[in-house]
Amino acid sequence: MAVTKILSKNMRIDRLIRYVQNPDKTDDAVFTYFRNCDPKDAAQRWHETKVFYNKTEGIQAFHIIQSFAPGEITPELAHELGIRFIHEHLPEYEVVLGTHVDKGHIHNHIAFNSVNAKTGMKYHSTAESYYQQIRKISDRLCREHGLSVVMETGGKGISYAEWKLHKAGVLTLRELFDQDVEECLSQAMDLGQFYALMEDHGYTVKHHSNYPSFIPDGYTHPYRIKRKGKAWTEDDIERFIDRAMSDPTFEVIMPKVQKAFVPYGKLHGFRALYVSWMYVLGIIGQGKRTQYPWVNYKELKRFEQYKAQATFLDRNHIDTAEQLQAKMDEIHGAMDTLTKSRIIWNSKRKRHKDLYEALATVEHLQEVPELYAQGVAGIEEDYKRYLEVKQKLTDVDLEVLRAERNEVYEKVASINTQLRDCRKELRLCEQIQEDSPKIRQAMSEEVELEESYELEEPSYEPEETL
Repeated sequence: MAVTKILSKNMRIDRLIRYVQNPDKTDDAVFTYFRNCDPKDAAQRWHETKVFYNKTEGIQAFHIIQSFAPGEITPELAHELGIRFIHEHLPEYEVVLGTHVDKGHIHNHIAFNSVNAKTGMKYHSTAESYYQQIRKISDRLCREHGLSVVMETGGKGISYAEWKLHKAGVLTLRELFDQDVEECLSQAMDLGQFYALMEDHGYTVKHHSNYPSFIPDGYTHPYRIKRKGKAWTEDDIERFIDRAMSDPTFEVIMPKVQKAFVPYGKLHGFRALYVSWMYVLGIIGQGKRTQYPWVNYKELKRFEQYKAQATFLDRNHIDTAEQLQAKMDEIHGAMDTLTKSRIIWNSKRKRHKDLYEALATVEHLQEVPELYAQGVAGIEEDYKRYLEVKQKLTDVDLEVLRAERNEVYEKVASINTQLRDCRKELRLCEQIQEDSPKIRQAMSEEVELEESYELEEPSYEPEETL
């Protein structure tokens, strides 16, 4: 059985393409395919198409996932079906296909430019286009090769939640949860969007503590995100989405070649201090560190932190403690404004909570009517719930509601991102306040050590002359 999903992407195109053709997942790029673009410059080609048609804003790409049940298909056949799907559904788009074979269930990742390379029209993904084109083509290709498209129930009634488990080809609800979390994390650009994606996957999000939990549709037991036996907090989720599981300042190992902070113009105050200290540590300049064998190695391990602080000082033209404090006051002001704005948008989200939840339920149960029509046993309760929720949305324009919900989530997510950036800058300011006196003291000590080091040998000459 092939399970298909389509996702809109606003992330960097090159990152999406790299993920799709990842050689660790595609057997050293054996199972990759490019249409209307070249593997060497696919991202550039997509960008040029957008520029040519003046359509660089909005959704940048779409990502179709075509997943097959474990043991049902070979990598070669899955790759062939992916190519045939592209030729039928996306003949005029710039497409990258990667058949991932690193997991138990083989799956195709099909990423394509949101702008048609021939007509300049933007691709629009709707429920109708999904069922009438994506799902229809995928199911037909599966039938042609003897692959299942309708689940065999064996005469036993099952719920939609159990049907999802069977469809995903996993053994336990926990495994399905982990798979959904992994998928949503890979798509989310921030914490707010991650929660929205989890809701669309049928989970109820609980925020009763700093450890968010998720209740799958049709069940009562909540699940927390865990990695290596540790439950994740909201901060952990944010760090993962930011591609930083921990503070890189204390984890990174200094490489042999550094892209150093490069100051411009004549420097004074803090900026001059940091440039001098990085010169002593060998972060800037070539081969300078070997001249200072007495430098504390712990300081060398903190080079990323010092470089970040120096870059921040130079970017904001901060030389004095007064300028640093003014910058901190500015950040605090920005954070207050953002916090008030977030309260307003969160209030709007709470006012329309029932409609948003109804929309998420309809999207989650969107396959139920078709299953009910096919006579899948045990789906009656889910179908009844689908109709009840659908009734609540009778007089509601779903496209408008969906756009409104997306706007609310995006606004909250954007504000959260800006607040995180403000907090990072505030931490940098606090670190500068704490580190600059230590650096100044260390610099004076290093100068004394350097002078004694240079004068150590000549110091015996006067005694020899006497």
